[in-house]
Amino acid sequence: MSSKKDKPVRRKPDNVADNPMGMAYGTNISAPSITLPDVTGFKKGVAAEASHRFHQRATEIKEQYDELIEQSMYNDRLLKADVRFRPSIGEIYHLYETEEGDNISMISPEEWGESYMKNKTHVGSFLLKSDNVWEKV
Repeated sequence: MSSKKDKPVRRKPDNVADNPMGMAYGTNISAPSITLPDVTGFKKGVAAEASHRFHQRATEIKEQYDELIEQSMYNDRLLKADVRFRPSIGEIYHLYETEEGDNISMISPEEWGESYMKNKTHVGSFLLKSDNVWEKV
């Protein structure tokens, strides 16, 4: 077996690149300096836009929540009201408030006339939907 002497590996200086033309940045001291773009304005603009969108969406959700609560309160009131018939799905009924309590009627305030309505307050007209939820019309 012959022993070969290992050739010493020559190191290149730190400021020398293998392929300086293929580099995306300067490789020697005379190359132009790298300057980073100012992105603070971009970040502020994006943050303001995102904040506006989140605020807008939160407002929409709050409005939907308020509508749902109002609908729930009316449904609860209608379910507790006195009714002397079986309401049909898809029909409009009228909720009246009297001294004795709430009652549901098929007759609108205009059909009752002023003399009958003296002792009643028309709360609203409601449509009974297919899922048995009352919707104010």
